Parts: sequence; C-alpha cells; structure tokens
Amino acid sequence: MPLAAIDYFFITGPLAVAWAIIISVLGLTRPNFPGKALPAVVITSIVLFVAGILGAAAGAKHKAGEREGPPKGTPIAGHKNS
Repeated sequence: MPLAAIDYFFITGPLAVAWAIIISVLGLTRPNFPGKALPAVVITSIVLFVAGILGAAAGAKHKAGEREGPPKGTPIAGHKNS
C-alpha cells in the first residue's frame, strides 16, 4: 500500500487518545503536574492536534473509506429510483 493512500488519522487519532489518557492520569495523580513541563505538554498536544487534522485531510483527499454511496437500485427516502 503506498504511503499516500494511508488515512493518517487512524494513526494520529489513537496517539492523541493515548496522550490524553497519559496527561489525565498524571494530572490526577500528581498535584504539581505539569509544572515546568507545561511547554512540552502544550507543544505535544498541539502537534498531535495538527497531525490529526492533516491526517484527516490526507485521508479525505485519497478517499480512504467508503465514498461511493449505496449500491444502485437501493431505495433512498425522498428520491425516485429508476
């Protein structure tokens, strides 16, 4: 599979979820979190957010997933079928 055809959102999405869980656990268990690490936490969060947006855009450009619509002849509400 060529790299351009990968929907990068499926990579960056789970990474962002893992990051959210990690910083949540650290925030709940350490009263001084993030402390001096605040810039690193913010930058990492922004990078994952931007990577997710770019990954979703790349996936949409290469039409990852179903984009063809229902098979011909499938009844659709409000439309006349031929």
